[in-house]
Amino acid sequence: MEKKNLLIVEYPDNSSLIYEVPKEVEAVEEITSEVVEYWNIKLRNKDGTYSWIRINSPSRGDEILIRTFSRTLEYKVTRDKIKKDEFTRSWVK
Repeated sequence: MEKKNLLIVEYPDNSSLIYEVPKEVEAVEEITSEVVEYWNIKLRNKDGTYSWIRINSPSRGDEILIRTFSRTLEYKVTRDKIKKDEFTRSWVK
């Protein structure tokens, strides 16, 4: 069986989503927001490359936890720490 690289996003309402990523993740580099409903996460992989995933932003509450299944990576973030992606927001208007 092929090993899958998974990230788990835990939301404040006790729900969670699992995302498959292309490589083994070492760190969360940054999180940006294009529009209200989605956040873009830049991941640094263990081999030095980068990957991006788009997740749903929390519908209520403020803090989410992004982690690997084995918990070798745990990253907590609150809504006020999310950078706004001004370039994308300008053409959405």
